Amino acid sequence: MGNVLWLLLAGWWLALTHIATGIALCVTIIGIPFGIANFKLIPVALLPLGREIVPTDQPFATR
Repeated sequence: MGNVLWLLLAGWWLALTHIATGIALCVTIIGIPFGIANFKLIPVALLPLGREIVPTDQPFATR
């Protein structure tokens, strides 16, 4: 239920923003990695509840 409310109220705005900034960043050579990172954030912006974000510098850290 929380993901549905998030999707309807704020998620699609964030996803559209990530798409727009991703396209704008991919115009320049230097911005391509940042644009790709924006595209990877779209699923998290749409349905964030229940997801776990872990740091990549310690992928197998004990919890």
